[in-house]
Amino acid sequence: MLRATAVLLSLLGHAIGPQWGITHVAAVTHHDPAPAESPAERAGERLDAMSPADRDRVEATMAAADADERPYVVKVVAAGHNAGEVASFAQLIRGKKPHWLHTHLDLLDPDGSGWVDYRSAPVQQPDDTSCGPMTILMARAMADPLYALYLTTGDSTVRADAAAGQFQARLTAEEHRIHAETNRFWPQRLGSTPLGMSNELNRYADALGTHYRPRLANRSALADAADAAGNGHPVPVLIGDWIPHHYILLIGRVGADLLYYEPGYATVGSLNEQNFLHGKLDVIGFHRIYAVVTPS
Repeated sequence: MLRATAVLLSLLGHAIGPQWGITHVAAVTHHDPAPAESPAERAGERLDAMSPADRDRVEATMAAADADERPYVVKVVAAGHNAGEVASFAQLIRGKKPHWLHTHLDLLDPDGSGWVDYRSAPVQQPDDTSCGPMTILMARAMADPLYALYLTTGDSTVRADAAAGQFQARLTAEEHRIHAETNRFWPQRLGSTPLGMSNELNRYADALGTHYRPRLANRSALADAADAAGNGHPVPVLIGDWIPHHYILLIGRVGADLLYYEPGYATVGSLNEQNFLHGKLDVIGFHRIYAVVTPS
């Protein structure tokens, strides 16, 4: 094992729970076939690529973080941020209680279900054509706590900047920015194409830990989508009835079900994986899967 990864794991110990892909060192070294890399593994690779001075600075930052803070710091390293950004993030969250950390850094619980909100403000698309950009925003926020912190606080220590209204303003502005990128060559009123979605996701490949590609919803593509979500990579899914109409985001697997984020109503729901693999679903009245945007 490379030096930085070994140091990282020694710092982590048992501090990271299942939502981070690690419960103990053995979980890092024994995997199912072709799994997604855990945040700790990707963070170790980032550390190995740093200069000695930056590596020492990041390792010291992680060592100074407490057991509740450290998993988030590791994810920021894994997302590809530089030593200065990691140190600034760690300073912003230092001494915060677990509830504060969860509220401000976990917009979505990949193991939960129900309403998705920040301080009672729904984390949902602002208009009828922005479901695709909203799934991109959520995928990135799940992978990068520094991005989530920007959305919830504006990277500010001023308490008023973390209010629900300020969050909603930043969320809407960011969704509009993403929509402009996904629809450079396609009218926004018609929604986002799978190609536009994959191109925008690939701008954040470092944070997401993979590149994405658009695929028609055949059996192979659906199986890859389910496996990717089960291994920790969120997957946008284009659904509809007679025509493509809406995106949801596969975010995980629990037992025989796949979990998904639905941006129109700001909810997390579940669907039977076998039904999904056969192209069957019933999500807010839509029953057909048209395309998926899967890791490549």
